[in-house]
Amino acid sequence: MELRHLRYFVAVAEERSFRLAAIRLNLSQPPLSRQIQQLEEQVGAVLLNRTAGGVELTEAGAVFLEEARRILNFTREAIEKARRIEHGEQGHLNVAYYGSVIFKVIPRILADFRELRSHISVSLRKMAKDEQIRALRQGWIDIGFGRSYRPEPDMLTQLVLDEPLFVAVSRRNEFSGRKSVALRELANSAFVVYPGSPRPGFADEVILLCDKAGFQAHIVDESDDVDACLALVSADVGLGLVPASAVSAHNNYVRFIRLANPRPTSPLWCVVRRNDERPSVKAFLETVRQFDATEQALHVRADDIHD
Repeated sequence: MELRHLRYFVAVAEERSFRLAAIRLNLSQPPLSRQIQQLEEQVGAVLLNRTAGGVELTEAGAVFLEEARRILNFTREAIEKARRIEHGEQGHLNVAYYGSVIFKVIPRILADFRELRSHISVSLRKMAKDEQIRALRQGWIDIGFGRSYRPEPDMLTQLVLDEPLFVAVSRRNEFSGRKSVALRELANSAFVVYPGSPRPGFADEVILLCDKAGFQAHIVDESDDVDACLALVSADVGLGLVPASAVSAHNNYVRFIRLANPRPTSPLWCVVRRNDERPSVKAFLETVRQFDATEQALHVRADDIHD
């Protein structure tokens, strides 16, 4: 039995006439009659009663008509879904992230992506960078976001943006009333860095920046992520360097001060499997490439800075 048998049967049943069904299907009537006979032989039941005025459904034919319509509808839906997936218009993506990217960057990218590809659903999960690489290789996730990925031959990284860095300090910190501060002015300060692992990571970027500014960072604590870092900062354990997106955390006990002279940045990356040619992944990467950080995601307004 083939799908054309079902289409022919549905046409005859709905038209109640072989002649009208043949016109609808752009067939001659004799071949259509033979196809219906073949169908009845395969089913093992009479589906249509031929009458002088046309055809009538038998009891078996009425049941078969309902099921035939359902099968044809399922087939049409399957074809449409396959076409949408082929053109990157439907599907599902599992996206992993780590760090402050969740505050502003990912929400804006996802909003841009959904505006262009509303039929592709996205799931988000927090995952450290090393875990992301393993999950990508095993197919658990499709895309990862983070900083300081190690080079991997089977992975492709795409720069999302370079975020300016801010100094996060407690209200009691000596710099809390400042509008901006040069990195070298922090030489005598205690630092909280993150993440403690895996390394290399953003913590190593902070240490290197301090080295370039002419001093060795005095690290008093290493936290798991930006949230824990800001919690320690709010307790005045030390100050922290954080990307601009972390300013959106809005901790009432933390103030964010602009770094200046020069103004350092931290690159944020997107990572995918190098051989992943799925249209949905390609469409997401294209959204990342077109991402406008200045106007959409990292425009830090005056009311974002607690000074």
